[in-house]
Amino acid sequence: MIAKDVDTMMFTCLCAALIMLAVMAFLLLRKRREQRLLRNRNNHLQQMLNAINESNILLIFNKDEKITSVSAAFYQLYGYTLESYIEKIGATLTDYLKWSGGQQYSRTGGISFIGKSKGRMGKSVWKQVNISQNFDSTGDSYYMVSELDITNVKEAEMELQREKKRSDELLLNMLPSDIVAELKKSGAAKPRVYNSASVLFADIKDFTQWSEKLDPKALIDTLQDLFSAFDDVLAQNYIEKIKTIGDAYMCAGGVPMKNNSHPFDIVLAAFGLQNAVKLLDERRARAGGDPWLMRIGIHTGPVVTGVVGKTRTNYDVWGDSVNTASRLESACEPGKINISKTTYDVIKDYFECEYRGKIPAKHKGEIDMYFVNRLKPEYSSDELGFIPNAAFRQMLAGL
Repeated sequence: MIAKDVDTMMFTCLCAALIMLAVMAFLLLRKRREQRLLRNRNNHLQQMLNAINESNILLIFNKDEKITSVSAAFYQLYGYTLESYIEKIGATLTDYLKWSGGQQYSRTGGISFIGKSKGRMGKSVWKQVNISQNFDSTGDSYYMVSELDITNVKEAEMELQREKKRSDELLLNMLPSDIVAELKKSGAAKPRVYNSASVLFADIKDFTQWSEKLDPKALIDTLQDLFSAFDDVLAQNYIEKIKTIGDAYMCAGGVPMKNNSHPFDIVLAAFGLQNAVKLLDERRARAGGDPWLMRIGIHTGPVVTGVVGKTRTNYDVWGDSVNTASRLESACEPGKINISKTTYDVIKDYFECEYRGKIPAKHKGEIDMYFVNRLKPEYSSDELGFIPNAAFRQMLAGL
């Protein structure tokens, strides 16, 4: 009886062992089958990647978002093998997005973006990136990243933007900014009428005779220094440069942007022009040159502005006020600022002016003229009376 029980127990253990071996064999076969399927899938994907046109780049990430393979074009473009890419950039899809300048990937849908990456040798590549989630025959998900090299297109776009910026800067050197905006919007700029603007003319006494002694390059360099300094003064005082004719310099306040401060602005600009000439004189004196004396004429009144010309477009100012300002400059004494009564009536409470009487002007008859000598002490922050103080600027701000 006991022997029979022992035989039964041994048979049961043997059966259990056989079942265990069978289960282990099944699991081993299943694992080998899965590995074979995975190898076959990866081989298929790699074959697909290698079959893609060289201008396209594909990267495959598994369901755990780890990179498994790349196309041959990836190495050609970036210089990275799969192994060196993983070592340098990382193995995950998140690492790829950081490298490409892309957004966080959403597992519920694909994304598309324009990114930029650096290759192994430091070369930057612009690319159109598309990421999609796919499923293989076993039902496992994987992520396919496709890239299109758009570096040439992007560089052409950037060069176009640089050219556009240079063109805009060139236009802004010739025309006021709001006129440029109007031209770009409608292709034309309408003439504008201003009931009040201030026009300034300036020139250097005996400049023509002096320039005849210079060679052409020295003359151009001198005018460049002079007018560049003048341009800086105008920019600080909200005055618009109109044009230069030889050594003559013309500008206007209250155009193209209307304002009420233009008579004050243009007189302050005149002080600045005188100071610019003085500073250049100091340099010229060290080189043995004679000092310059500048004449300035200013008039305030109505003007018309517009853009003229077909091949060389210019912003210009017309009207009797322009002619009057020119006559005031011609009738000015060297080293002085000569203004009309119209301008004087606006600024007289803030500047010390000297009445000259009625002075004959060509085609204008006799005109009441005044020299502007300086700011009144209560509105000046310097002894010479050329720099306005806070009280003066507060007055201007309230106009």
